[in-house]
Amino acid sequence: MLHFKKLFKKFRFLVLIVIVATLLTTYFAKSSFYFPKKVIYRIDLKQEIDIKVKNESSNEQALNNLNSHKIIVEVNIMNKSNLSNITQNIITEINECPLIPPNLGSRLQIDFNNRSLEELETIALVNQTNLQIGGRWAPKECKPRYKVAIIVPYRDRLFNLQLFLKHMHPFLRKQQLDYGIYLIEPIANITFNRGLLMNIGFAYALADDPTWKCFVFHDVDLLPEDERNIYSCPESPRHMSSAVSTLHYKLPYDAIFGGVTEFTKEQFEKINGFSNLFFGWGGEDDDLRARVIKKGYTVSRYPLDIGRYTMAKHGKDSHNKPNPDRYKLLKSSGNRIDKDGVSSLKYETRQVIKNRLFTKILVAYNQAEILNSVKEK
Repeated sequence: MLHFKKLFKKFRFLVLIVIVATLLTTYFAKSSFYFPKKVIYRIDLKQEIDIKVKNESSNEQALNNLNSHKIIVEVNIMNKSNLSNITQNIITEINECPLIPPNLGSRLQIDFNNRSLEELETIALVNQTNLQIGGRWAPKECKPRYKVAIIVPYRDRLFNLQLFLKHMHPFLRKQQLDYGIYLIEPIANITFNRGLLMNIGFAYALADDPTWKCFVFHDVDLLPEDERNIYSCPESPRHMSSAVSTLHYKLPYDAIFGGVTEFTKEQFEKINGFSNLFFGWGGEDDDLRARVIKKGYTVSRYPLDIGRYTMAKHGKDSHNKPNPDRYKLLKSSGNRIDKDGVSSLKYETRQVIKNRLFTKILVAYNQAEILNSVKEK
């Protein structure tokens, strides 16, 4: 007993410090004024924030029962009053979309009951499809695997355009793509040049958003019939429209590469895009395939029962007559790749229109100037 009293007398100051520290810790823990607590931020896809203070003794297993589109971020805070400041610094992440989109069917029924552009915009708003200005859309329930720009050369085919937009937006949304639709239209009274317009669309889309990963070059009168026809980024250049209704759903020849094609950004840049020299109808798609082969790529295709497209009826364009020089130009395809294409574009942007269905770029170009520029090189 005497020995204990001597020890207490010797260390009484240290004991006093321990007692005071314990009392202070207990006080601040109860007051929540200084003692850090762990906070759970449950953030859903509508950007609504539900904040709950989590006790250390709560059931961790409950966190695993949240839906895949919700995430948990844990932070330590010093004061509850700082919650609003902390939420501004939280970075959210969501799961990647599945490789095969859920709820895909197979064969689609093409609906030819047309709607005006104004009606289509209204329907998109009423149905809360989340279509953004410029014809942009991305899923909220997951992180899209593919970021795809749809490039559509267009002139004087309003009926076809309305059908295309009514059909394509639901089709693409179901694939959980991050996508945008770009219409490239030449001014009146100049010869239509499909390849040149595709190149302009590629260049404009990249200027509009440099993060596009792949590009679908799409005729406005072709409507996909099968939901399994995924507009994903291809490992090699892909011919999408392998079976077209007006061709009896057969390949007329194995080397065909027109209608709808898809490339990654790197693939399209490597082949220097389309030739700019094919004014009028025909030849530019065969020239494109020659570029693909010349640069060491092979053409991929979906099976004919998947790559099915309906070609909608349309009138003739007086400024898109068959090109009399197309066969002559095809003979020199391999020699022009590096000097004729995306790298040698000559055009003028006259107008850009963005609405909820698409981005439209109205352009002008000089046929003689373009043809002469290649001869001079």
